[in-house]
Amino acid sequence: MKSRTEAVIIGSTNLGEADKIVTFFSLNRGKLRGVAKNARKSFRRFGAGLEPFTHCRLNLYEREHQELLRVEQSEIVTQLFSIACDLERMATGSAILELVREISPEGEGHPEVFHLLVHVLRLLDAGGDPLFLRRIFEIRFLSLLGYQPKLDRCLSCGCEPERKMIFDGSKGGVFCPACMAAEGEPRVLISPGAVGFYYQALRMDLDKLTRLKPSAEILRELDQAFSHHTLHILGKRLKSVGFLQSVCPG
Repeated sequence: MKSRTEAVIIGSTNLGEADKIVTFFSLNRGKLRGVAKNARKSFRRFGAGLEPFTHCRLNLYEREHQELLRVEQSEIVTQLFSIACDLERMATGSAILELVREISPEGEGHPEVFHLLVHVLRLLDAGGDPLFLRRIFEIRFLSLLGYQPKLDRCLSCGCEPERKMIFDGSKGGVFCPACMAAEGEPRVLISPGAVGFYYQALRMDLDKLTRLKPSAEILRELDQAFSHHTLHILGKRLKSVGFLQSVCPG
């Protein structure tokens, strides 16, 4: 069966002497994988249309009971050159793509995630603040897939965050100091300001949201909290985050 879909390339690996295995996030079917025969030799059919970060339209061929699709052709919609040409943007973009690859279920359509991914990558390519955009993407992406942490009230007693709360990645939410046991993993403190920004990030229009200027401390708190959150979702740390931290140690 032949089909055509809009997609963002989120990963690729070489196969044999000329082929590629491509992972992409499609508009209607979410994350999919396919083989592009002779992709490294056929410029006419593929060109640079299978490079990571590329927003494209793919012609696909699919057989029943076959694990991988066949990618027949790629037509570029948007090529994001600035991401690939800047180390900090590339590291940030790579962390975003790895998050999508690792957490998105295969073959389940999430058009909202697709549009979010396209929008954030375009903002990143256009010169938006890399770490800010990564944080916004992570907050919205995890919420869309049902992994939204609860930060507005203590999971135990229900009190609101009028002072710094303690984020527990294994529980997916915060506890007030009075309810949090002294034992356990290192504490991740999160302030009322970080909680407020988190809920703004979920509600506001994305273009308006990028005008906000949260403090470096708020972004740092959210970075620590979401690092713990994704660790408990995946059971492992994202490989690209280590590279990102080496490029942007602050």
